[in-house]
Amino acid sequence: MKKFTLIAMSAMMAVAANAQYNVDPSTELVVKGGVKTVDYITLSDGAIADLEKAGAKVNYVGPAAELGRNLWYWGGATGNTFNPGDDSFPRVDMEEGGYVSVVVSNQGWSGAGFAVDYNEADPNVQGIDLSHFNDDTRFHLAYMTPTGNGPASIALILLDKSEIGSIPAKVALGTAFDDNGAIFPTIGNAINDDWQGIDISFADLKKIYPTFKPACVDHWNGNLLSFLGGGIEGQTIAFDAIYFYSNTMAGVESVEADVDFVVTANTINVNGANGIALYNLGGQLVKATDGSVLGISSLAKGVYVAKAGNKVQKIVIR
Repeated sequence: MKKFTLIAMSAMMAVAANAQYNVDPSTELVVKGGVKTVDYITLSDGAIADLEKAGAKVNYVGPAAELGRNLWYWGGATGNTFNPGDDSFPRVDMEEGGYVSVVVSNQGWSGAGFAVDYNEADPNVQGIDLSHFNDDTRFHLAYMTPTGNGPASIALILLDKSEIGSIPAKVALGTAFDDNGAIFPTIGNAINDDWQGIDISFADLKKIYPTFKPACVDHWNGNLLSFLGGGIEGQTIAFDAIYFYSNTMAGVESVEADVDFVVTANTINVNGANGIALYNLGGQLVKATDGSVLGISSLAKGVYVAKAGNKVQKIVIR
């Protein structure tokens, strides 16, 4: 008979990094956590309405050319390491259109950034107010590949502007990203053709990427969020529900209730959440359910990582 041992796992273990910050990308979970402020790059009308109904102050910080805010595709003089992609698929909340969709071009690398300008002489181009950001601020992003051929690793660079003292966090989705020898640690599962999300506090970003030091000022300018997708032509990336938010209570670590795992000879059961995902040590999804019980009797012997809500545990099947 197989024997099962449940072992508490450190939040900083590399094996858990892929799964720990993955969440259901819907607004419903954020609202449950009690949301106070939201600064969004892209968000559907329905999600905005839900957040405002929950009492949040919602502020748009995404592209607006007249305010000096743009999404730039990088690539020297041509600026086309990414090309616009198909945004006709349903969004996170099943609304139509409006998310960011890009296709890797043939430049050998790909990069883009949501850039914010500041011009002291232009009253319209004054950067954005991030003075309310702190360690409890959370970063939320939904991602998928519309055509099922996304990169194995996607780099995310947050709040980059050294001239104002804003030292970015550099993390990855999928496998760790290698930027010419600089390794970006992973915080999310590999991209696939279903919407999935990440949700992480600035405090946790500082633990994962210790040099992260955002400048929380009222005229913030620089690359609010930039991303690198590798250099394989035709691979696609889509982002939606990109926003920063704060909970109504400081120090809230999760948008879900506490979760307890119970392991039997044949199942993993959870209390306090719906949805269980089981991963191997390479971060690959082995089995999942939307319910609170996951069958495991058919699995091979070995070590696995179970995730429910924002809680992660390691399971050894003997």
